[in-house]
Amino acid sequence: MSVAVSHKVTIWVQTLRPRTLPAAVGPVLLGQGLVMPGHFNWLTAVLCLLCALALQLAVNLANDLFDGLSGVDQPDRLGPTRALQAGWLRATELRAGLAVTLGVAVVTGLWLVLFGHWLLWVLGGLALLGVLGYSGGRCPYANRGLGEVAVWCFFGPVAVLGSLLAQQSPIMLEAVAAGVLVGMPVAAILVVNNLRDRHTDARAGKLTLAVRWGAVATRRFFALMMLGPLAVTVPLALPGWAWGTWGLIGLAALGLIREMQRRDGAALNALLGLTALYSLAVALWLWLRLVVAAG
Repeated sequence: MSVAVSHKVTIWVQTLRPRTLPAAVGPVLLGQGLVMPGHFNWLTAVLCLLCALALQLAVNLANDLFDGLSGVDQPDRLGPTRALQAGWLRATELRAGLAVTLGVAVVTGLWLVLFGHWLLWVLGGLALLGVLGYSGGRCPYANRGLGEVAVWCFFGPVAVLGSLLAQQSPIMLEAVAAGVLVGMPVAAILVVNNLRDRHTDARAGKLTLAVRWGAVATRRFFALMMLGPLAVTVPLALPGWAWGTWGLIGLAALGLIREMQRRDGAALNALLGLTALYSLAVALWLWLRLVVAAG
């Protein structure tokens, strides 16, 4: 591989933001883990995971493209360097990458809706609109403080319940609760991002929750989203291993909350990937709590 090609590959990998992928994996794994006996199919599970990963990568490319074109990304940006802003990739290249990732999501999603529940047509359409409407179009909903709500919805209830619908598995109350809870730490990733960017976002007219609420309230919101799933899943009357797992994840949450309080600006970048990994840990804990421990 030539130096030029290797450099281009490195740019694309950085632009795709692979550190965010645990946030897409966790909710789908949790949903598949809640499928009722007799309904699970490995091919469907793999396609659900591929669709979720493709949508996450598409979101990352769309943000790079639309924020660059709209002027939200400026040279003083504190987050990881964006490809369009830095001149590493052209808008046409990002549009092509976005088309490919959305294409993978559509192809895998079509298989799922054809052999799954009809409601997947609705959820799939909403997911595509969510990807494109987050930072694109005339009125991106991220600019109106709805980003965290959308992330919670798509990476929480939609991901978990969509996994069950794809397997044509009955939806129990535990699955609904799991969907509500698992989306909270995923949304916390965006809270970190928006706290870091609150000054440049305000200048660009992007009214995120961090811009509207300020730093103190945003940090408290982050703590709520991190600890909420653990607070309502205390492993009462369960074996010691459950308490140990719950306690370790709780310590990780407290550590991230402490760093969120101490850091600001570009120093928050390190918390993005760590919070994504934490969301995966919470998804695994919810599966253990609802399936393994209860069984």
